[in-house]
Amino acid sequence: MEYNKTLIVTSFDEKYFKYACVPIKTLGMNYSRSEKLKVRCLVPENLQERESEFIKIINQENLDIKFVTSKKYIEFTESGYAFEKEYITKNMHHRLFLGSTFSNFDKAIYIDPDTIILRDVAPLLDYEIYSPISAVVEYTGMSFRTFNEKDYPYFNNGVFIANLDYWRKENLEDQFVEWIKENGPTECPEQDAMNFVFRNKWAPLPLTFNLLAFKLIEDSKLAENYPQPLVVHFVGNYKPWNDVHIPTWTDKWLNEYSKLFSQ
Repeated sequence: MEYNKTLIVTSFDEKYFKYACVPIKTLGMNYSRSEKLKVRCLVPENLQERESEFIKIINQENLDIKFVTSKKYIEFTESGYAFEKEYITKNMHHRLFLGSTFSNFDKAIYIDPDTIILRDVAPLLDYEIYSPISAVVEYTGMSFRTFNEKDYPYFNNGVFIANLDYWRKENLEDQFVEWIKENGPTECPEQDAMNFVFRNKWAPLPLTFNLLAFKLIEDSKLAENYPQPLVVHFVGNYKPWNDVHIPTWTDKWLNEYSKLFSQ
């Protein structure tokens, strides 16, 4: 794999600034290769001035961190179609514009800011994809709620690996935007748009790359079957900074957060 053509991407606004420090810090803690890992944070313009503050908090010499704001994202927000839905902020639409934003890269590994990295990230970095995008199948009934399809495969875009050359070649960003303009706001606008545009064109990632934390409450066997996930994702309202406590994983997140901000 050519590391100069691959990067890690996350996205957050001021609301998630401190929370996003946990996945990036734990990413650096679990990265052991000699070359710096490129990390790009998609942020609104008003957060650009806090890049150095973020880097200082993370304090990981093995990460090359930069704040980026997509011009196409700015145009999209100005159009009035960057919907907010409960815990989904406008800035989460930023991930729709990976292809144009990172024109010098072939491959992006996207990780949401409400996650924690729990072990060596090499399996995620080295994972080969043979489709435009690979992501974890979501098992929450979103396909029926969004598309009224009982048997429609639907992925969670909290973690995904994208072939950016394909995104650019097929002009996917305009397709995402068009779908949202015609169908939004839906329950998860940008995730729904990605699922529609990538229908029948995506492949599943291992569940360990994006273990949805709240499912550990619903399924007692899940923790037994997947005792060492690589990424735990606190999707929906089950955030570790809220009142809901998910056994093991909430405490792990809170522990890392307290290390960063206890001083």
